[in-house]
Amino acid sequence: MKQIKILIIISIATLMTTSCTKKIHINEVSFEKDSVYYNNKPFTGEIRTEDDKTGIFNTDKGVLKSLKFYHDNGKEAISMKIKDNGKPETHIYDDKGNPTDLVSFQQKYMDLWIKIALVQGEFMSK
Repeated sequence: MKQIKILIIISIATLMTTSCTKKIHINEVSFEKDSVYYNNKPFTGEIRTEDDKTGIFNTDKGVLKSLKFYHDNGKEAISMKIKDNGKPETHIYDDKGNPTDLVSFQQKYMDLWIKIALVQGEFMSK
């Protein structure tokens, strides 16, 4: 549970700027307080991980609205939606698309969990 909270905090402090047609990646955005900026403007749209497949973050006017991480097979692994009251709604899935718990996920998908942690580190370093 503690790790999910860390994921939420890092994700919120991550994503925001104006929508574009090109793919925007983590290394192209900047963060100030709890807002994400692209070209010095709050970002609205998708922000992708550098590999274009591990994760996608959706923002609206610089505010994180949702995030998704994916298994290597393309199936959703972790999905989080930030509700209007700021509380996240999180769902965790195995590589077949079945719901699972965090401890089982961490044990079975350690490689993906490490990738997610590295993405969090990228966000924190900005």
